[in-house]
Amino acid sequence: MSHLPNEIDIKTDLRRSVMASFSPKQFSDTNFKTFIGNAQKNLELIKEKIGEKRYLEAKERIMKSEDKRNSVEKRREDLLTASSLI
Repeated sequence: MSHLPNEIDIKTDLRRSVMASFSPKQFSDTNFKTFIGNAQKNLELIKEKIGEKRYLEAKERIMKSEDKRNSVEKRREDLLTASSLI
């Protein structure tokens, strides 16, 4: 079985990562790491399909969400924004 990822797969994984960040471990949660990893991997696979601009904007937001200096709420907002950009 070979499923090619699409925009919905990435959006779903980004939103799942936000939900997983509500666990007591927040951004260290295993589920969070799995979902964000899948989203990043799949984003790389479809970057040509969605276009350079959308890819770079989404990638930038995901990178901002990794900045531990930002509040948890801001980091979650960045992930949701990335999912909206895709």
